[in-house]
Amino acid sequence: MTVPTPRNAAPSDVRRVELVEEVMASLESLDDLPLEQQAAKLSEAQGILAGVLNNDPAVTQLGLPGVSR
Repeated sequence: MTVPTPRNAAPSDVRRVELVEEVMASLESLDDLPLEQQAAKLSEAQGILAGVLNNDPAVTQLGLPGVSR
């Protein structure tokens, strides 16, 4: 059995806000990447943000064991 971390124990709305903050922070150095990597990173971010907006449980549970990203 895994021990819940503070993030896992947080309400889903808090996890969604944290996830959006992480995604946006990961895009800060986007200009330094080659165009192909920029497109891949933006595509991944768009998928995660769309999942957050649609309350997709698979997205809000990222980082939980057994849930792929």
